[in-house]
Formats: sequence, structure tokens, C-alpha cells
Amino acid sequence: MKRQLCIGLTALVSVTMLVACGSDDDDDAADVVDANAAFCQDLSAYGASLTAFASLDPTAATKADYEAAADDVKSARADLAASRADLVAEGLDNLETQADDLDGVLADAPDDAVAATIVAEAQAQIAQVQTSAAAVNTAVCTADNAATTTGG
Repeated sequence: MKRQLCIGLTALVSVTMLVACGSDDDDDAADVVDANAAFCQDLSAYGASLTAFASLDPTAATKADYEAAADDVKSARADLAASRADLVAEGLDNLETQADDLDGVLADAPDDAVAATIVAEAQAQIAQVQTSAAAVNTAVCTADNAATTTGG
């Protein structure tokens, strides 16, 4: 549990920095945030479907009740997989945009500039690319998009 909390907090800081220090292309950072929110909603729905399945009363529930609950779990898991794929794709798109921005910073450096000057001018973009790379395939689910992390 502590490991998940640590990973979640690290990811939260990463995504926050990603959004706060976003490149000129704000759409890519916003797309990552939107994809993250969708993933968290689907994660919450998946957890809820597992809870509903586990909560069936074995003395009163019918086979049809169990089949319906199992179908809900399968559907929620499929939605979760799809939103995870979207989150990864948006994160990679954002990372690619930021890497392109870094290439632009380096290409715009004067030919007679010393390496220290080029690195100093590119430092902010380098940090942004590093943050985006760390945030790829990492979802942060907060109270705003309340997700339950139930195993299954």
C-alpha cells in the first residue's frame, strides 16, 4: 500500500509539473490530463463492478445474477484497458512533442555557442522531457476522479 501511495504521489507531482510547465502545445498536456481522468473513472468503475460481484448474496443470488455481475466486470475491464491505451498514447504523443521542442531549442542555438551555453538554454526543456518520460503510462487518481484500486 505504501508503495502504491509513493508511486501515486510521484506520478501526481510528475503530471502536475507536466501541466504547469507544459510546452507551447497546451493541447498535448491537456489531452494527457483528460486521458488520465478517463482512466481513473474506468478504474473506479472496474473496482465498483468487482465489489458488486463480490457482494452478491450466495444464498439469494441466481446464476443470472452472477452472469450479469461477471459481464459487468468484463465490460469494465475492457473499458479500463481501452482508457489505459489512450492514456499511454496521449503520454507518448506529449513526450514526442516535447522532444521535438527540445530539438528545436538545440537547432536554434548559434553555431559558435559553447556547449555550456546550449545546455543552459535547453535546461528547462530537458527537465520537461524528463518529467514527461517519467509520467508515460502513469495514472494519478485523486479524489476528483475517485478511483478504487481493487485487485482483480
